[in-house]
Amino acid sequence: MNATNNKHPSSGISLLTAILMVSLTGLSQVAPAAQFTPPDLEGFNLHDERDADGDGDGKNETRIRQYLNANGDSLASFTSNERLWAWSLDTRDSDIGPKNYVIRDSDCDGTFDEVYGLDDEFHVPECVK
Repeated sequence: MNATNNKHPSSGISLLTAILMVSLTGLSQVAPAAQFTPPDLEGFNLHDERDADGDGDGKNETRIRQYLNANGDSLASFTSNERLWAWSLDTRDSDIGPKNYVIRDSDCDGTFDEVYGLDDEFHVPECVK
């Protein structure tokens, strides 16, 4: 019986490898890209509007609009060359967690596909420059 099982050991490994490759290929085609929803401005009022250096090159190419609500929560939008490329939310009641974030549209397709913490470094996407 052992002779029969060991007769073609590599064929079993090849079959398992092929099944695994097909399974993984199917997963990569089905998995959607990450998408983050822009924040709702309801209850927020424009507090400040200014130009800033969004990519560290010394030029103030990014228009930042800061909105505040009655709780003191802050929303900020980041726009360069008339294209909105990021939103930031900073809540007063929580220094960490899912309520505090920056979302960024990395390729200017209108979908916010990257998320950062408030202390993380992020820059103007190349497609906006």
